[in-house]
Amino acid sequence: MADILEIVRSINDTLPVHSMWDGFWVQSFKRKTLIISCSFDSIYYREFDLIFKKVIFFNVPENWRDTAVIGDEMIRIATVDEFGKYQEGFDTRGLTIFAIDLHFRHHGTDSSKMHTFFIVAEHIYLVKCLPGNNNPAPEYVDSFGDEEFPCMKNRVLG
Repeated sequence: MADILEIVRSINDTLPVHSMWDGFWVQSFKRKTLIISCSFDSIYYREFDLIFKKVIFFNVPENWRDTAVIGDEMIRIATVDEFGKYQEGFDTRGLTIFAIDLHFRHHGTDSSKMHTFFIVAEHIYLVKCLPGNNNPAPEYVDSFGDEEFPCMKNRVLG
């Protein structure tokens, strides 16, 4: 667990959360690999890819702005007990439970509410995208995109 904590710490230190003005989006989910991309200008490029390997659960929104992230750390490790409060009975198979706390404003108000989203995976990487090899067009289509926000269903099954 110490290694994964160090990896998450390094990712949070490297990922420029509050300068990705066009925010974050699920780029793809294929063969149990989830890629979340982010960019300052998503019309032209992706800046970073956050890659999760051997994913068995994820319920992050299809996209979000970096203004929804409070503080400088986007990702953290959650406990089985915390995850179980939201996803009762789901077997995490001893994999790491990554959590992303996002704050979304209520329509027509200045107040926001925090929602915790999870990714259960074996490993996580952060990759800086290289110029010319960073197509920003997402390949992912949310299978629960028509459901009311926040939809906390497991997208792996969708």
